Amino acid sequence: MSNDLTLVGGPIHTMDPDRPRATSLSIRDGRVLAIDPPQPIGRVVDLAGRTALPGLIDSHLHCALGGETLLQLDLSEARGRADVDRLLRERAATTPAGRWIIGRSWNEDGFESREAPDRTWLAAAGTRPCVLWRMDQHACVVNDAVIAMLEAESSTALSTDPPGGRIVRDAHGRPTGLFQEAAAWRLIQPLVPSPSSDERQSAVRAAHDHLAAFGITAVGSMEYGKVVRDAIEPLRASLAVRMRVTLLDREWPLDLSYATSFTNDDQLAVIGMKAFIDGTLGSRTARMLEPYSDDPANRGLLVELAERNVLVPWIRAVRAAGLSPSMHAIGDEAARLALDVIDGSDRAGAPPARIEHAQTLHPSDIARFAGRFASMQPLHKAYDARSAASRLGPARMDRFFPFRRLLDVGARLAFGSDWPIVSPDPMRGIAAAVTGRDVDGVVCRAEDSIDVHQALVAYTRTAAECLGLNAGVLAAGRVGDVTVLDRDPYACDWIDERPRVRMTIMGGRVTYEA
Repeated sequence: MSNDLTLVGGPIHTMDPDRPRATSLSIRDGRVLAIDPPQPIGRVVDLAGRTALPGLIDSHLHCALGGETLLQLDLSEARGRADVDRLLRERAATTPAGRWIIGRSWNEDGFESREAPDRTWLAAAGTRPCVLWRMDQHACVVNDAVIAMLEAESSTALSTDPPGGRIVRDAHGRPTGLFQEAAAWRLIQPLVPSPSSDERQSAVRAAHDHLAAFGITAVGSMEYGKVVRDAIEPLRASLAVRMRVTLLDREWPLDLSYATSFTNDDQLAVIGMKAFIDGTLGSRTARMLEPYSDDPANRGLLVELAERNVLVPWIRAVRAAGLSPSMHAIGDEAARLALDVIDGSDRAGAPPARIEHAQTLHPSDIARFAGRFASMQPLHKAYDARSAASRLGPARMDRFFPFRRLLDVGARLAFGSDWPIVSPDPMRGIAAAVTGRDVDGVVCRAEDSIDVHQALVAYTRTAAECLGLNAGVLAAGRVGDVTVLDRDPYACDWIDERPRVRMTIMGGRVTYEA
């Protein structure tokens, strides 16, 4: 069946500086054939006054994990212990004895008490093993059944913190049930049953349908190699969203064989490797130059390859293999370290490096982003703004999400969501970047907000450049990816309204229609 089609009857913002607006567009064999063609081809889609853009791109998310979380216990709306208890009781009532209860997205910044949960909050799970992941996936809380599993596995498992991690303890030295960073990943995660290949494939399909409904046509997805092999690569021909995969790299020395031998195409490609430098601001594990204002003995953690001091040989190996290195850096010290190792590995023709998140930047480091990719998540700002002032203190708030100043020095700003950490809805992301309002409607550092066009470019043209996609601009020869909105985003009052996605088109194929 042909995917040839022509869009007519509404404004088209191409994101092409040489031809920014059009009134019609034709797609043939999955690519843009012409802008304002002399006559339509294939199926004619009447926009009826609605607005078309290049297909929206999320430059950083976790597709398979996002799909899996669609079936997990959602705690994002919990406002404290009573809500967590109620939701757990409801889930426990339908969970057989012995089966794990897995929950996600609790956030103490949204709790009335502002305190993180501990094992006593999970009593409603009964004897079932229960793990509830914080919204950032960098911390989790588990119940007594999981603690008992750890103790049965090793008498010393809970005696010391693993490198790059923290087991939170009470005044008597007993684990509270809260595990941070490597303590969560290396102690708790291996105990949790892994989905089967079929379950993971179902999760990927569900994730793609979910993303297409938000107007997303391509993503930069952070994935483990096994998940790509078992659950993503077999679906290559039927994927509803283009995927540029960065493999999560948590070991040294590197094994680059899968990445370098992967068959890349427009639909699915492996483009790089990712390393974690630190944790998150919300968990107070992001690595800071100075201590947290609300935790004076704590500067956060260096984790994994950074904690082992092998980032320099890691990035050199990745770039030498022709792959793009991607580094998670949220704290200002972590961002400085990322910039240092990028500078030390720059060579003519080297694949571009990406700094993921870059949430807090020392003012002296902002200019160092000139020409570099800052892969950022504006909706993270809307959530973390609720606690940023207490974490950073007033004197450091100018380091928090400096969108405008990054653009002013020539940084290449690519936007995404980090889904399932927050919603993948680009309209919510644009609203956060443009208005400066947090999720409670309070304005935070509006002086570093950007305009609608800059935000749209970050979700289209620059996101495509960041991921090496022939997308992000509607021009002849580019992939035929289009997002149709119910209104013109340039004419919206983003404080009170957001456009809604009415249609998503990938390569001329309609992947979502409201």
